[in-house]
Amino acid sequence: MVSLRLTVVAGVSLLAVTVVLSARGVAGAGPIARVDIGGGGIVVAARGSLWATDTVKRLVQIDPAANAVAAKIHAGTRPLGIAYGSRSLWVASSFSSTVTRIDPVRRKVVKRIPVGISPYDVAYGAGAVWASNEVDATVSRISPRRNRAVARIGVPAQPNGITSAFGSIWVACLRGNRVVRINPARNRITARVSVPAADWITASPDSLWVSSERGRIYRLNPTTMKTTATVQVGANPLASAWIDGELWVPNIDDDTLSIVDPATNVVRRTIAVGDGPIAVAEAAGDVWVTHERDRLWRLSKAG
Repeated sequence: MVSLRLTVVAGVSLLAVTVVLSARGVAGAGPIARVDIGGGGIVVAARGSLWATDTVKRLVQIDPAANAVAAKIHAGTRPLGIAYGSRSLWVASSFSSTVTRIDPVRRKVVKRIPVGISPYDVAYGAGAVWASNEVDATVSRISPRRNRAVARIGVPAQPNGITSAFGSIWVACLRGNRVVRINPARNRITARVSVPAADWITASPDSLWVSSERGRIYRLNPTTMKTTATVQVGANPLASAWIDGELWVPNIDDDTLSIVDPATNVVRRTIAVGDGPIAVAEAAGDVWVTHERDRLWRLSKAG
């Protein structure tokens, strides 16, 4: 869940901060570019562009060739999660309790679709769009053909991150302390596994990687539903991404990225980034990071 980071004590010099970060083994990569998008939510790559929510009211299109904003589209109130499928972008608009369908070519809203109360994230899979609704603890299934919700599935408390992988829909339930698996053919939960403060899910070729607000990543086997590793990362990790065979994790409350090596299940590198990193995506050969209180950063994978 996106939350305000811990307050930093005023009066600490930049030099002191640099010394502390170095002592903790944190590398300062420095961005190739910074793009002002007016806020910071989730970011995804689709149709040659980057798309990011500003968590206020817009979906922002970024041109990676120019490192500049190409368009801003109204996407409801407090938009956060984004997915691409059926030639459309789908945005979870939390305070509007809708999912906004957007045509990325025309840059126009196609439909605002009512779902449950306070949708947090969206995923595309099994020919449908799936929205996790935080307040009423449900997942809404949307038919792109009908442009409306066609099913609602009850899940444990405060569903946040949602993804489609391994033939199922997976939901991280923060207060429910569970990850649940939904069978899209039946619209029913078929398995649950305990994960403390589960907040986000990223799939790799053989695993699910679950961000926990307790500063850990839990690696799950999608077949056995067992935890195969627990990785200590930074404070309050959220929307990670699988990039070049590794997991890149933004840690909101300590302003870092953790790069997890799946061969060893340990953090091989920690990178200092901007103020409150939220989400990571790969585009145009580089890594892009949104922040709560900073611009969109473009980073070289090599650092």
